[in-house]
Amino acid sequence: MSETTIALLREDMKGEHQAIIQYLRHAYALGETPEAAEIEGIAREEMRHFHWLADAIVELGGDPTMERPPVDETRDAPSVQMLKDVDLEQQAIDQYRDHIERIDDPKIRRLLSRILHDELVHKGEFAEFAEALEEQLAAEEGEGEATDAAPSARLAEVLNQGVQHEYSVVLQYLYHAFMTPDKEPAEEIEDIAINEMQHLGWLAEELFEKGADAKFEHGKLVLTDDLIKNLKADIAIEREVTEDYSEQIPEFTEEDIVALVERIRDHEIDHTAVFQYLLDEAKEQASIETAEPPKDADEPKGPPKPPSVGSLVNRG
Repeated sequence: MSETTIALLREDMKGEHQAIIQYLRHAYALGETPEAAEIEGIAREEMRHFHWLADAIVELGGDPTMERPPVDETRDAPSVQMLKDVDLEQQAIDQYRDHIERIDDPKIRRLLSRILHDELVHKGEFAEFAEALEEQLAAEEGEGEATDAAPSARLAEVLNQGVQHEYSVVLQYLYHAFMTPDKEPAEEIEDIAINEMQHLGWLAEELFEKGADAKFEHGKLVLTDDLIKNLKADIAIEREVTEDYSEQIPEFTEEDIVALVERIRDHEIDHTAVFQYLLDEAKEQASIETAEPPKDADEPKGPPKPPSVGSLVNRG
């Protein structure tokens, strides 16, 4: 039964992952508006659901999934995008109701019921956003507001390379945190993943603000349950992207872009240091656990002592 439950929870994780990315895309495309801030808040709640589901899967002895279905990548009117999010929430509501019926575990049923409640609220919020944005669009029609020129193809390419990297490491680091049983390193890795989420948002917002599109596709991920292997992979990818950002910075002519990429690059350098510290600790712990027992535990303790006279007398 646990295998069936794990499979259902993995499907739920995929749905949460899909929702996170779709909602972030729609929020970033809205720019600095009240609706965008609220949609980002909904995406953060979906991230919490994603985390809860991953923890439940690991507790049942399974592996979390970093896969997701395709997200909406069209650039329709904001009100239309919100209606798409209403539809996505309805799909989630239907799926959670079905899974609650199919799962017997009371703890898992409570978790899914908690998530279901949030999805019902989200659906109503997106419906309200759709109505408000439709009214706003009608009021703005005819004003002919100028739009910013699209960025150069090279700038869009470089920023999207950053988006791909940040999206990749968010998934990789979250998985590593989920699969790390020790609380302290798991929390450190998760904190770095959260910082990478910030980077993802900064770069994607910059692209949308300049009239380009952010491409939320990740690269190759290293997903194992071996902490040392994971940390080595994390250090390698941080060093690689630090070098990439350093090489790309001289290409930028806009001061705000230079400042943004330098800030992200400096964060990556700090991440490398944290991962190296965690790796050194993990190696030290592993060496302690695999150390040979003390010599006197295996060596013979010398010839047996001859029995005492008293012991011989007592045997008689």
